[in-house]
Amino acid sequence: MKLQQSLLELAQLKRYVFILCGNRLLNPILEKHQKELEKERLLELPGVDEVIEKDLLRKDLNPPNGMYFPVPIAREKKTREELKPEVINRFHYDFIMVNDQQQWSLKNKPISGRILEFFQSHLNYELETGRYFVEYFSESRWDKCYLECDVSPMLALSISFEKHNFKMLLNNGKEDHTKESVLMMDDQERCFLKSHTHGTVMLADAPRYEILKHLDESEQDLVINGQSIPILNAQPQ
Repeated sequence: MKLQQSLLELAQLKRYVFILCGNRLLNPILEKHQKELEKERLLELPGVDEVIEKDLLRKDLNPPNGMYFPVPIAREKKTREELKPEVINRFHYDFIMVNDQQQWSLKNKPISGRILEFFQSHLNYELETGRYFVEYFSESRWDKCYLECDVSPMLALSISFEKHNFKMLLNNGKEDHTKESVLMMDDQERCFLKSHTHGTVMLADAPRYEILKHLDESEQDLVINGQSIPILNAQPQ
């Protein structure tokens, strides 16, 4: 119980925990991941609970936002009299940042070209944390990194209207459907849809142009195949 509460507190501070299990990084705040970690008894490794429940919450250490690896931190603690910020920071991942213009960066360095295309092809959404993430196989194991986003990094490259919902082809190469027939538009007139499994999705220019052809005279709704679809004037993030 203490562990779960600490994980929730860390998440509110934008700090997350990754533990390597087999060849995959698991986040114990996710129920299915926690069960797998408990099965392998990885949460029982010496000092791991103390790192999660105390050290990563210590104000004097002031851990930055991002992802942490408590197993090697606990291992390092054994060899030192005092845990210092530089030790924690050695086992820390920064978030990949996505700004309001959908520009990606890591440690203030732009991500573009083939690297951006690679990350986008491995982009996904985690319902439990409400975070987008990139996960891909690197050498001998899977690597994972959460995103910190000012706007959704998930793009609909094309859309079609099927059986009272939209079907979308996404920039990660997957298809998804909307939860409900509602279009959201922000103050920059960018359009968004809520998907079943990929969070909020922003429409790329081409599908946005096509869908806005269906505006009714009031410009408050879309009318597609005789069905009225409301437009909400709100920020989706």
